[in-house]
Amino acid sequence: MTDTTTQLAILSDALVKIIELGPMAVEGKASPVDLLTRSGDIAAQALTAAATYGPLPPFADPLAPQSSDDDSA
Repeated sequence: MTDTTTQLAILSDALVKIIELGPMAVEGKASPVDLLTRSGDIAAQALTAAATYGPLPPFADPLAPQSSDDDSA
């Protein structure tokens, strides 16, 4: 397993954990503030863990124009 694969696995697991918190809000088992705090904690721990395997790739700028490899037409 490469460092990048390990990083993606860590971040993917964290995302699943965050998504699994959703039903708690719907069922009223936790307040939105509590869920936001838990989500932030999960994300921070995952980013810290992933960063131990090397620099993380830069996050995409959602406002930047997307390049396309299909410009050969």
